[in-house]
Amino acid sequence: MGEAWSRQRLTNAETPDVLSAARLLATPMADAPAIRSALVAKLGRIRSRIRGNDGAREFYLDFRPIGRVWSNRGIRISDEETARRLLEQIREQIAEGVSVEEVLARYQPIGATANAVPTWLSRWLALRRREMSAGSLSPNFVRELERLAAPGGHFSFFDRTSIHEVSYGLLEDWSVWLADRKQSPKSRRNFLGYMRSFLRWLELRGEIAKAPRVPPVRVEEYEPRILSITDQDAVLACIPDADRGIFLALAHLGLRAGEARALTVADYRDGWLFIDKAAKSKASGAEIRGTKTGKPKRLPVGEELAAWIEARIDPALRFSATPLFPNPRTGRMWPHKALQRVWNQALDAAEMPHVTLYEGTKHTMATDAIRRGVPERALQRFLGHASVLSTRRYARLADHALIEVLRPARAGWRQPGDKGSTSKPQRDRTLDGGPSWIRTRDDTGYEPGALTAELRARGARS
Repeated sequence: MGEAWSRQRLTNAETPDVLSAARLLATPMADAPAIRSALVAKLGRIRSRIRGNDGAREFYLDFRPIGRVWSNRGIRISDEETARRLLEQIREQIAEGVSVEEVLARYQPIGATANAVPTWLSRWLALRRREMSAGSLSPNFVRELERLAAPGGHFSFFDRTSIHEVSYGLLEDWSVWLADRKQSPKSRRNFLGYMRSFLRWLELRGEIAKAPRVPPVRVEEYEPRILSITDQDAVLACIPDADRGIFLALAHLGLRAGEARALTVADYRDGWLFIDKAAKSKASGAEIRGTKTGKPKRLPVGEELAAWIEARIDPALRFSATPLFPNPRTGRMWPHKALQRVWNQALDAAEMPHVTLYEGTKHTMATDAIRRGVPERALQRFLGHASVLSTRRYARLADHALIEVLRPARAGWRQPGDKGSTSKPQRDRTLDGGPSWIRTRDDTGYEPGALTAELRARGARS
């Protein structure tokens, strides 16, 4: 009855102008089908005028003050019947929930401002910001899009381009333009991927008939430098005990640094870690949101890491949001730079070559798991990869990656597959042979576990 009463009031009232009707359509009142239908029926009028010396009449649709439609994407409206069909078509789209402004933009000439790439990029970015606010997009990702779309940014190539003019050839020209701007192949591939997402969004909205193909960019495959498990243990042993917990989590569980930094005491329960969030920037005050894939995971904690946690958790804080791995200097979340600094210091102390934190922990752990025959699906679940293709990278690394191994001070200790002399000049060179990942005992009886214990004792004495 309320709906019928509202419709009666709307029918009896003075006909609202286009702007008033458009504003009412954006209110909750317009959710009622009858009211929405009545409002949409008030939108637009067919007008005509005489143009030219021959006295020819042309028709247009009047939606002022929002705008006028003179053509159907550049094709003039030749008669009243065509104008009527076009008006009904526009009203149907508005009735489906699209704003009046957006619908009218679809019927502007191809080169009109309403169809310009920057116009639609701003709308796309506005939606991405809302997704970020809802927690479904990373702030870093949105900031990167904003940087590209800023005046003079890499998207400025399309400043005078209509969304209907973007083609494979134009995207190929853009890729070359980016190369002239000294952008690396990897960056160009990423930027083209962002543009692909934008064009696909336009296609799904019905703004363009079909998103064009994006030209491929050949990127040289990066070969990360990783450690053997023995060398990883040696580096971990050189990290001060108060700092070591988060590095054990990175190395033993293959966590991303943002995931480990965001862990709280409440996330550790009965020997298991629950990973359902991550730090979204490298600062100590980083915003905490969902993981990279948006999927939580539950991982068993090994004996060494469990002992480190149990020794430091106050039973009264077991269900608190206190950081599980606080920076012992501040008591707050680790900033990423501090993690990398401590890792580099441990590499120097263990006399290891420079290997980044990510490669020396997660890459090393995953490559070793493949070496040991862990099924890729199990490793995919453990690492939290959305696609098994990401996990298969480590199978390639296990076969081809450069393994950096430095001999410990005890000359007799060896790994199977190591080549060359054990003298110091030969020990300090990069090996050509691929060392096995199997920890072993050499003919002197020296074991890797003893090496780890000796390095820790040496660090404690120093």
